[in-house]
Amino acid sequence: MFHIVLLLGAGTSAYSQLQPLMDQYHLNGLAINPAYAGSQEALLVELYSRNQWVGFEGAPRTYTLSMHAPMRNRRVNLGIILLGDKLGSERETGVLLNYAFRISLGRGKWSLGLGAGISNLATDLNALRYTDQGDRLIQDIQKSVLLPEFSIGSYYYTDKFFAGISMPLFLSYHVNDKNGQRQMYFRPGEATYMLTSGYHLILAEGIGLLPSVLVKAIPGGPAQLDLHCHVILREKVWFGAGIRSNGTLSGLFQVQVNPQFRIAYSYSYELSELSSYQHGSHELYLQYRFRYRLDVMSPRYF
Repeated sequence: MFHIVLLLGAGTSAYSQLQPLMDQYHLNGLAINPAYAGSQEALLVELYSRNQWVGFEGAPRTYTLSMHAPMRNRRVNLGIILLGDKLGSERETGVLLNYAFRISLGRGKWSLGLGAGISNLATDLNALRYTDQGDRLIQDIQKSVLLPEFSIGSYYYTDKFFAGISMPLFLSYHVNDKNGQRQMYFRPGEATYMLTSGYHLILAEGIGLLPSVLVKAIPGGPAQLDLHCHVILREKVWFGAGIRSNGTLSGLFQVQVNPQFRIAYSYSYELSELSSYQHGSHELYLQYRFRYRLDVMSPRYF
């Protein structure tokens, strides 16, 4: 999912699968790490939406709907995530099934996860602008194609700490400019690697602090670093700020409405040449936690 175009040489265009820029990564963990499945110890339903670079024509829009929960023996955890993405003339929808196996380790729990699914990539030729109406390259583009998806990851967490490493949606493909056909391949040097971590600190009675970090790296390229920090009041209201290594600033806000329902919102603004052409990015996250076990309803921070 979520592609960028890289020119690797004459005759072909290569597309790498990347995750969206995500401010609420400590909540929407299943979108980037299949090992996150079931870590909330309850059945969770999550809805996520991001409208990036508002006002910029063809800007990315991303949506996810996910469900995940531990199974009866508590070691096996299952999840499903539906993804939708729009970027310019490209539209992609997909489904990913997630499996995580979890064991107790020290004061916390550690899990390994695998995600597998399929996506449909469609190209809207009417959204393309071209001057040569007889361009063979345009005529030969596949309007719709099904592509397999795979993710792997590891996740460790306690009541106060979490850390995860993953390689989400690691397959890539290239488009042959001569016939417009897409061909799949896997190259570790072109995959995206993600590292997340955070720690909950108690500053005073009813006041907590959650600093967290996300590192996104592609071997041979510059790494992206996200630093976020939330202040938590009475385990109900969260507010904070974040900064991304490309100069993006974010404002973060959450409300734990009741033990089962949480809503989170973020606004980010990129301090770059794009700032003159867009009005920032909006992100909304909704979470509902089903109460099917009384011993799992204590507040969770990630």
